[in-house]
Amino acid sequence: MNQTERVLILGAGINGVAIARELLLNGIPVCMIDQGDLSQGATSKSSRLVHGGLRYLEYGDFSLVKESVHERGILLDLAPHFVKPLRFAIPLAHRATGVMSSGLRFLSGFRVPGAHWLNNQFSFSSERGMYLVDMGLSMYDWFASKGNLPRHSVHNVGEPGLPDINQEKFRWLACYSDAQMRFPERFVVALLHDCQKIARQKGLEFELFTYHQLSLKNRNAQLTSLQNHNLNHELFAPKVIINASGACGDLTLQQVDVASPRLMGGTKGSHIITFNQSLRDALGEQAIYSEASDGRLVFILPFGDCTLIGTTDVRVEGNPLDVTASPEELEYLVGMVNMVFPQVKLTNDDINLHYSGVRPLPYQPEGKAASISRDHSIKEHEGPSGWIVTLVGGKLTSWRAFAENVTGRILKKLGKSYHSESKTRLIPGAEHYPQTADILKAEQDRLAEKYQLSQASIQALWTLQGTMIEEILDTLPDFSKDLLPGTNIPRQYVLWTINHEWVETIGDLVERRLMLIFDETLQAATLQALAECLVETGKLEAAQIPATLEIYQAHLTKFYGKRVR
Repeated sequence: MNQTERVLILGAGINGVAIARELLLNGIPVCMIDQGDLSQGATSKSSRLVHGGLRYLEYGDFSLVKESVHERGILLDLAPHFVKPLRFAIPLAHRATGVMSSGLRFLSGFRVPGAHWLNNQFSFSSERGMYLVDMGLSMYDWFASKGNLPRHSVHNVGEPGLPDINQEKFRWLACYSDAQMRFPERFVVALLHDCQKIARQKGLEFELFTYHQLSLKNRNAQLTSLQNHNLNHELFAPKVIINASGACGDLTLQQVDVASPRLMGGTKGSHIITFNQSLRDALGEQAIYSEASDGRLVFILPFGDCTLIGTTDVRVEGNPLDVTASPEELEYLVGMVNMVFPQVKLTNDDINLHYSGVRPLPYQPEGKAASISRDHSIKEHEGPSGWIVTLVGGKLTSWRAFAENVTGRILKKLGKSYHSESKTRLIPGAEHYPQTADILKAEQDRLAEKYQLSQASIQALWTLQGTMIEEILDTLPDFSKDLLPGTNIPRQYVLWTINHEWVETIGDLVERRLMLIFDETLQAATLQALAECLVETGKLEAAQIPATLEIYQAHLTKFYGKRVR
């Protein structure tokens, strides 16, 4: 490999991994590092939606909406195992309200719910009415006109097949189409599998080091393991360093001694998950996108057999990886649900888990949190440490377009031409994907018979890997159908995951590989068995199991409010 062409990427969230994939497709070798695990920041703490950004129309962000709905269509085609269409319903109480406040936001550039001058010379807030929402959804349909999703429609509350919302408060439901990516953590792993495949095909070097830290010495990069400080990697001089560490971008620049004005001004978004069956039944298979009392729009989303509610928008300081959902945020989200579904009577005791993350938004010192743009950009630094490109912003929906922009900029400066394959390249696990529900069931029945596993086990594995699951199970010698305690996942698959998907800790498995964090019940026996798998694969010493489990359960309590049974 030509060392002078190697690109170093800091951060293994969706944007960093997407750029690695674009660079490899264009013949550029890549080294990636992350101080933690894959997707540990905003990628795993998002609302898990692939959407066009309907509310951005109100602020005149037409280019962002256009890009987002375009990328949504691409993802529905290239990743059907991860991205599914989802119908949304907006509850409406009035016909004509909100037009003035929305118009002022549009004309003046205000990006806050309601409309007001910051010096209080002018102030009012008004709910969005049916006429305004219908007009916005018509425009939204126009932006998405090349897609195959159903157009918007307006219904009376109480019509069959719609969410059973508060009929005393709301009169109509305006319905429109978007999409959901239930597990972006698994999506990132699939992109990394593709990076490996591309590198093999093109004879390029691709390396990924999690739980590592970077130090720069006269433009030379040295990587040090944060788990084994005696493990260092050779010095090399990357052609460019891409700072894709999200909301931690400023902290990353400080760590490598790069002087820069503040770039990041992220806001915290918190979510809750509940297995309350009354809520799940009232919601059905559609999502709610409703306006809270403060004018913020909040999602109530079907999420497997549970419900995901979010999100908040709160300015924060400090390390973005240390944030947790506050009691006030939990009350806000529970109250939002009860406004829309009063018959459910949701309480904090119904919260199975919560999570919170910081959006990698640009620094904007004044104004409300909602006033910060959700678009993406790059900032470049050239100095003693070399050429460093920092990513600012970025959404789960627009990861591929952002990666195209960044890669095109880098290749142009390197004097190379850029070509894109990612618009048509399937995400691993989408190959030969069943086109109908009947064909999908038949395929899963075949796999259940072949491996003598239950339908529940095959469906669990399919959710994680898509069509790759047969290829994976075929590589397991003397396959056993013994399951990980408390789950439907074969224990041998867990061992394969540890060996092939960059796993270092029990948290990697629970939160970002096996997705057990979202199971209604997480058993102590499951954690014990996972720790034993880590011992078997050389990631953990047997004597460390008790302390490891104690520390991890404290982590689950602090960051997720998750109880272990």
